[in-house]
Amino acid sequence: MPEKTAKRHSIVYTMLRIGVIPMLLLGIGLTIYSQFSVREGMDYEVERSLSGIAHNLLSTYNTIDAGQFAVDGDKYMKGETDITADYRIMDDIKTDTGADVTLYYGTTRRMTTIVDDDGNRLTDTEAPEDVIAQVYNAGEEYFSTGVDVQGVNYYGYYVPIQNDDGAVVGMCFAGKPSSTVQISTNYMIIGNIIICIFVILLAGFIMYLSSSKMVLAIQHIKRFLGHLAGGDFTQKMSDEVLKRNDELADMGEYAVHVEIALDDMISRDPLTKLLNRRATMVRVENTWEDNNFAIAMGDIDWFKGVNDNYGHDMGDEVLKFVAGELKEELEKSGFVARWGGEEFLIGFDGTQDDLIKHLKAVTGRIRAKVFETEDKTFSVTMTMGVTIRKPGEEFETVMNRADDLLYRGKRGGRNQIVSDGDELKEIPEGLITE
Repeated sequence: MPEKTAKRHSIVYTMLRIGVIPMLLLGIGLTIYSQFSVREGMDYEVERSLSGIAHNLLSTYNTIDAGQFAVDGDKYMKGETDITADYRIMDDIKTDTGADVTLYYGTTRRMTTIVDDDGNRLTDTEAPEDVIAQVYNAGEEYFSTGVDVQGVNYYGYYVPIQNDDGAVVGMCFAGKPSSTVQISTNYMIIGNIIICIFVILLAGFIMYLSSSKMVLAIQHIKRFLGHLAGGDFTQKMSDEVLKRNDELADMGEYAVHVEIALDDMISRDPLTKLLNRRATMVRVENTWEDNNFAIAMGDIDWFKGVNDNYGHDMGDEVLKFVAGELKEELEKSGFVARWGGEEFLIGFDGTQDDLIKHLKAVTGRIRAKVFETEDKTFSVTMTMGVTIRKPGEEFETVMNRADDLLYRGKRGGRNQIVSDGDELKEIPEGLITE
């Protein structure tokens, strides 16, 4: 009897040694790695997002008036335009992105969406000294995860405001409270930890009951998860695992589902299931030099009115429908990404004319769709800006040109496709009605 007991313990020890312990270490490593990668990735995404918001704000005001930034008494002027008279641009940015924005003249905050406890805008305050040194004095852009705004910690991005002579006359700020960013980060980390713990416990249970052949299958799973921990989502699970008729096959399939879930978490917009910005940039980095892409920037017209008049749930339904139509029409020939809010980015491996044909087809279907609420019906339209990559051009250059064409279409009446050449205008129909 003692010999049997010793032998049984020896098998358990062997199973733990060759299976559970490596899986445990792998899980710990994956958890630690996920914490650092998620935080680093979130910081990177926030920096890019805030940079885009700040630059877009300046571009918007440059579009309104090409004159110089200046101060006339209490007025903040852009050329002949008093921009302090209308806060809608800045307030819309905060509504659409959740980010606060500020315009400084010199080092003094002149316009902002940041308010105090009484709802008053926090103007006529000075920028931090380190920001003044790098942005205002040195003329450099600046990002920080620890910007103090009246006792509230912000992730902040600053861009110098320069007049035509290159002189820095002010600064543009875009920021989000650190608490908001940390909540999203913590949810992702906790989710990864839960997934890792579940996979480790499941693997340990199966290994405890397994024979020597099961150990071989576990080694296949371990290698698969190792690639997953390293961010490699291209590996295939071994058929030796998936063809089994026991729990190990289930574990192998679950690991594949985890891979898909993590890939979606990192690469896909949760609402529309389209590529997010991070995944799009990875896609572009891997394919840009080898393809002659046509790029389109699209925006749902008057989308704020959908949310205001019919509710955010209906707004989500509109976004999902539009995303589905774009994906069905175009994803096989390139990629479709949700670029932010109601804006979409399309990369097409073909000519500009071919892309326009696809866009005319899909925008026609979108325009024909009738959305229904309890007592109302409505339709939406889209405006598109389309351009083709020129030899040697970087992605951001082409994308910005498409974005400029999009906003040219917005200013020209919406519900149209605007390209480098002709503007393909249509009579606006089916726009949102009150």
